[in-house]
Amino acid sequence: MCESKAYLKNKDGVETKIMDAVIVAVPKDNGVYLEDILGDSKFVEGTLREVKLLDHRIVIEA
Repeated sequence: MCESKAYLKNKDGVETKIMDAVIVAVPKDNGVYLEDILGDSKFVEGTLREVKLLDHRIVIEA
């Protein structure tokens, strides 16, 4: 499958998983819009820092 897990990285470098099965990640002015395979969505304040498609990983820095 092509879904990714999204993580929020705090200023201390600690990552917390915030969403599974992410299929949409859209950078916005003050954050990132995420949507999963079931259609659930959330907006996370922060900056998109890393997308590793082969590792199925998205990192947003708070």
